[in-house]
Amino acid sequence: MAIDEGQIRLVRDSLPLVRERLEPASLQFYENLFAVAPELRPLFRSDLASQGMRFMSTLATIADLLDTPAELESEVEDLAHEHAGVGVRAAHFAPMGVALTVTLAETLGPVFTPELQAAWHAAYEHFARRMIARGGFV
Repeated sequence: MAIDEGQIRLVRDSLPLVRERLEPASLQFYENLFAVAPELRPLFRSDLASQGMRFMSTLATIADLLDTPAELESEVEDLAHEHAGVGVRAAHFAPMGVALTVTLAETLGPVFTPELQAAWHAAYEHFARRMIARGGFV
């Protein structure tokens, strides 16, 4: 599923709401992730607050770069190598996407319409495909 200009716009338009709620959303993301895939817990450091803030900041950066392919690829390249080095596998991206969707729904509430959900899903898939390709994840 490719991401289109309308979806990029929807993701970007929702970023201010996501950013203003970064701290609680970042912790909620990991609670949701470990509920969906508890086997992933050992891949993460114990300080989930700073890990979560980093994840949510990276998410916002990626969303900002969705329509600038060269800059996005550079960001993905760095992230892919970093994640491959800590044991991330291709199969880990699916539960991360589920946890992200649940977290955004909880964070944005009624603003997270089916159309916005589809846009975020497309953005995440766009990013995840590139991460998997760049990182050589198994």
